[in-house]
Amino acid sequence: MAATAKLDAGVYKVELVDGRTWVARLFVIGRSAARAEEDAEVLRFLDRHEFPAERCAHPEPVSTLDGRAVLVTGHVEGKGVRGTPASRRQLGELLGRLHVLPTEPGPTQRPAGSLHHLPQYEGYPSQDLAAAHAMLADLDGRVPPKHQQTYDALQELLPKGDDGDGLPQALVHPDPAPSNLIAGPTGAVLIDWTGAGQGPRLASLAVLLASAGPEHIADVLAGYRAHVTLTAEELDRLEGVLWVRALWLAAWQCWLAVVSPKVTKAYVPHPERITAIAARTRECA
Repeated sequence: MAATAKLDAGVYKVELVDGRTWVARLFVIGRSAARAEEDAEVLRFLDRHEFPAERCAHPEPVSTLDGRAVLVTGHVEGKGVRGTPASRRQLGELLGRLHVLPTEPGPTQRPAGSLHHLPQYEGYPSQDLAAAHAMLADLDGRVPPKHQQTYDALQELLPKGDDGDGLPQALVHPDPAPSNLIAGPTGAVLIDWTGAGQGPRLASLAVLLASAGPEHIADVLAGYRAHVTLTAEELDRLEGVLWVRALWLAAWQCWLAVVSPKVTKAYVPHPERITAIAARTRECA
């Protein structure tokens, strides 16, 4: 190893002496090596289907370091994308392509759709809702006055979340946001497949729609609808599905604001924005 550079929390660029460049993902304690092995198998599946994603950097890409699982992939050369109509359409098109890929027995059919930051809540989007409930429950009785109003508002909003149970399923990327898209020399590449598997396709699309905002929904759907036509039930339930990730993130921020001296702000998601995203999606679809 010649040099390393931190790219994100737990993510490092590793330059090898032979000129190759890898990315090492160091997972949180509690996320098993077996889960990381499943991540690697999802990447192999995407490779076999020539889907533009990062590739395993070694025949045995998973190891452990100080009790934490590590996955190494090849570094994707290129630049992060800006929020442009072209990049939003690219993301929509990639997500649509992903959602029509045939899965196969194994890790591509493991429950997915939630974030992986809390390993005990990794799985379907229902786990994101369960995590939000658990984080707020953990604060019961110890919320300082400055955060009490936010805490109470989040408790009232929790029932708005719809985990997408019963909706059409597909191979999903849990976080298809612009931060995980790289503009490479041969085209756009979607990275960070941690926790990918099978889940409600609407939950994955909802993350992308939320990142675009109501004013840019048409860009995303211009790419996505080239491959997938949303059902009437998906459009009807979209608003509730949009609440899932919004509630997870807000509950996480509120929990941090109470327990960590480094975090001072907590917030409540804007219902008007979520409603506007769902309405605009229905108009465009």
